[in-house]
Amino acid sequence: MAADGFILTACDGRMPHGGVWNVLPRPPEFAGVRPDICGIDPDTGNFAFGEAKTYQDVDTVHTRKQLLILGCLKPLEGGNACRLYVAVPRSAAGILERVLGQIGLLGATHVVRLYIPDCFLTEESI
Repeated sequence: MAADGFILTACDGRMPHGGVWNVLPRPPEFAGVRPDICGIDPDTGNFAFGEAKTYQDVDTVHTRKQLLILGCLKPLEGGNACRLYVAVPRSAAGILERVLGQIGLLGATHVVRLYIPDCFLTEESI
């Protein structure tokens, strides 16, 4: 998200190498779900949200609800849907694709998938 030019504005929880992001406020809830991270593009004012999931977390009712709600959010003034980043272990890529298809977001260009190689993750993250 930051590499795409978004300034991170909120973060839920601590990241091992999060640095200053670890002191950001907790993201707000949207229709009963809270993203892991939020950001804003300083040039356009567009918002972005991010979710990180473990292998076991991808195919759950809660994740489906989160991705559906966050993947359909649009600015109040209209326009395109907010960008949604979804990070999962590479071994869960097929599961995420299936879940996105089932909730109608498979071909959505504003959904950015981040497939993290399993060898970079701890046992708790896989």
